[in-house]
Amino acid sequence: MAVARVLCPTLVGRDTELSRLEDSLLAALRGDGGVVIVGGEAGMGKTRLVSALAMRARRLGSVVISGGCSEAELSLPYLPFLEAIGNYLATTDIAALRERLGSAAEELAQLFPQMGRPATNTGDAAQAKLRLFESMLLLLRDAARSRAVLLILEDLQWADPATRELLDYATRRLRSTNVLIVATYRSDELHRKHALLPTIQGWRRSGQVEMVELEALDSSRVADMVCAIFDEASISDEFRDFLRERSEGNPFVLEEMLRDALDRGDIYRGATGWDRKSVVEMRIPRTVQDTILQRLERLDREHVGVLSAASAIGRSFDLETLAAVAGVDQSAVLSALEASVTAQLLEEENRTSGRYQFRHALTREAVYEDLVVPRRQQLHSRVADVLASRPDRVAVDLANHLLMAGRYDEAVAMCVAAADDAMRALAYRDAAELLERASPHVRDQVDRARMLCRAADAYWNNSESANARRLLEQGIPDLESAGLNVEAAGYRVMLGRCWWELLRSDLAEEQFQKARGVLEAAGPSEALAIAYVRLSGLASFNSDLVTSLDYATRGVATAEAAGAGLARAWSLIFMAGAELGLGQVEAGFAHLEESYQASVAGHYRFQIGNAVYNATWEAIHLGAVDKVNIWFDRLGAVGHTADEWPLYVRGLLGLARGRVVEAIDLARTSVQRSRDAGYQKMVWRATVLLAQALAENMRAEEAASALPPLSSRVDSQDGIYDTAARVRGRLALGDVAGAASDAKTMPSIS
Repeated sequence: MAVARVLCPTLVGRDTELSRLEDSLLAALRGDGGVVIVGGEAGMGKTRLVSALAMRARRLGSVVISGGCSEAELSLPYLPFLEAIGNYLATTDIAALRERLGSAAEELAQLFPQMGRPATNTGDAAQAKLRLFESMLLLLRDAARSRAVLLILEDLQWADPATRELLDYATRRLRSTNVLIVATYRSDELHRKHALLPTIQGWRRSGQVEMVELEALDSSRVADMVCAIFDEASISDEFRDFLRERSEGNPFVLEEMLRDALDRGDIYRGATGWDRKSVVEMRIPRTVQDTILQRLERLDREHVGVLSAASAIGRSFDLETLAAVAGVDQSAVLSALEASVTAQLLEEENRTSGRYQFRHALTREAVYEDLVVPRRQQLHSRVADVLASRPDRVAVDLANHLLMAGRYDEAVAMCVAAADDAMRALAYRDAAELLERASPHVRDQVDRARMLCRAADAYWNNSESANARRLLEQGIPDLESAGLNVEAAGYRVMLGRCWWELLRSDLAEEQFQKARGVLEAAGPSEALAIAYVRLSGLASFNSDLVTSLDYATRGVATAEAAGAGLARAWSLIFMAGAELGLGQVEAGFAHLEESYQASVAGHYRFQIGNAVYNATWEAIHLGAVDKVNIWFDRLGAVGHTADEWPLYVRGLLGLARGRVVEAIDLARTSVQRSRDAGYQKMVWRATVLLAQALAENMRAEEAASALPPLSSRVDSQDGIYDTAARVRGRLALGDVAGAASDAKTMPSIS
């Protein structure tokens, strides 16, 4: 048998792991989908293992799609999902798919233009992102409607923040579906501060995913691999143990070392079959990097230059780009590709795309790391020029190569463009990291301050208040020192909101008041109206309803003077809340109606939901049956499948109408949905509702067990939510004195 490439033709030593993956696939076929994470050091065979699973899935009639993360420092948000789903959409009847998905198609159009007109997102950024996530999973469930879907995501250690968030969300949302996601990661890359590590640790603790770890092959499996490669029945124990020691049981390293031994003549084909030199005569390199580099030295110099250019482009590349970056004609590139494939350094990405890739990430890393820094920068600069000349360029790819080339002024502009793209895709953390990465290279102090504040805004939209506060406290003083006090005041409103979310309402009010002082002097503006909204909310949450009404009234007048429709609709909600609390019931509901109609006309999705939620909640607690009927009918028209609050409101109404069992079921569903969404405040509220419904059903012990701890009481309104549940729970247990004591904790209204 002639051996051109030393690759094991079979999967060796992974029967147990493959069996676990097959069990998960069969479970998905039965409607019990989920997520499996395959970890292991580089070269342990993760890709080969999931490829074997993919073959079995196709034989069972499943849809198999896959995508990989990029090793580049900066990459496109949701990259592996875009690759996998994009390839699926290319083979799908888009018109029929849009009809089946309904409004979810508009959410998906934010990432996939072929899905039609993208949704317009106004208001709550977190809810907009959850709607997108839910729509992505709905698409996968649609693809699995006839059989099952296997989605393979490779190299999570390089995943962008949006990919990590979406996958983490999927781990909580694939129960009772025919969708199985299998993702791989390199465990040797997860140092203490690696961004993926907390997610992996969380998955281990929660048990929501199945973790499969690939360990090194033992000596007998190393022998099995060697026999499979060379079609031999057995090898000596001495040679087996030598290879096990040198490769440390790593399948990729073993193949590379055997290839090197073959090239050197340490293993050779004799008249009677394969033979080898003695172990002491073999000159197998100590590391896989040395093995790859020594093979590189045996290539022609021109071929090495082409391969070096390829390593700067990335793991995967096309012929045209490689020729342009290497500065040679395509015939020379083809010659280099053929030599590199033969040398087991490159391989075709697939049979139809015309693209090539490094055989393994370790191969690319060895070639790239062998380049001196000036040469790397030169190659990255060429890649940037090639990408910039193309109309379909991707800003984040260009930004990455410009940064690596040291062309910082150009890189800053591309980072901003890439951040804008990420914001449109609701990948807020990706946007924040892009802007923060570029900020040290901004020369002008004011421009840098604005960039930091924009990054803070992106972090805040991603519910990362601490990171947003950190950057705002850097950027705001620089804006103020440049005399841009009004612009800085707008960001102080955001800083105040960050402090409120960090449970420091005192510091929040300080920032809101500072902003108000500056903005009032500048005249009516949307920023001033929002400052009034925030101050109204702070007063309302602390039951100071007179002050709340005053600020909300100012907010309405300011928004009207500034022509700020969204701020006006929002101010009306707070005005209504204060009026209802003060007993001005008809005025309160009239202003809620006014806010609702203005929000519908302006397509302010968050404000629509906020008006419906508040009006229904107030009507239920006031026993205003006519108002309940009006607002409850609107509930179904505003909630998206990813929204959790409509379930809570339905449960609340069920409890009020005496339908206790229905309330229990809705509360439990709302708890789970809120937990899936990571919306902790609504988890708490829905759990309080569940406890009260259980108490009303005389299931006192279950109610006591379900009742969550007291909230932080950063807002006194929390007492309105949970006091009734605590009192009813005490009564169900026969603890009248305890019920009376809890009743006294109900906050007073001023």
